[in-house]
Amino acid sequence: MKAFITLLLALLTTGTIAQGQTDWKQSLKEELAQLEKTTDFTIWQQGAEKIGNLAVAHPEEWLLQYYTGWAYTQSSFRAPKGEAESATEKAGPYVKKALDLQPGNTETLALMAYWLSARINANNSRGMSLGPDSRSYSDKAIAADSANPRAYLMKALVIYHTPALFGGGKKKAAPIVEEAGHRFAGFKPEHELDPHWGNEIFKELEKELEAEH
Repeated sequence: MKAFITLLLALLTTGTIAQGQTDWKQSLKEELAQLEKTTDFTIWQQGAEKIGNLAVAHPEEWLLQYYTGWAYTQSSFRAPKGEAESATEKAGPYVKKALDLQPGNTETLALMAYWLSARINANNSRGMSLGPDSRSYSDKAIAADSANPRAYLMKALVIYHTPALFGGGKKKAAPIVEEAGHRFAGFKPEHELDPHWGNEIFKELEKELEAEH
């Protein structure tokens, strides 16, 4: 009888854990679907906050930390004048926590590179100090998985926005942009919630480069 009760409790606990995982995954899926439909800064901030609440409830789920940091970072590029800084500050703890939980993951490394670029975008005076850091994280992301298009995209962005005097510029960025394009063309996420963003950013960068010729 005691063995039966122990088994029953184990099954109930496992079922509860599985249900909890299903709940946050479904909620995350719904929030991401809403964000994909809009460029509105306020909606992005609200979505990031909702995902952040899930991250607080499930602190060891790296995807929740990742997507909260990503959503706040993305929102910073859509921010009205003067509000980008605050968005990147909100993103910071989540981006860092995701990287702490998954230190060798190409996606968390690429997100760190992206967040650092967002910090530069919010305040251009940070370019000299954070630009090399962003490039370093993108290189680490490429080393972790050379098939990840976001890793190449982040490297291309930081090189593109680095003055030629300091080893950057459009000509230096062009082959990396091309590499990113090849990776995006062949990329398919293994799971529904795996990161798969960045193609729109790539297309915008590609257009900018083509406009220079």
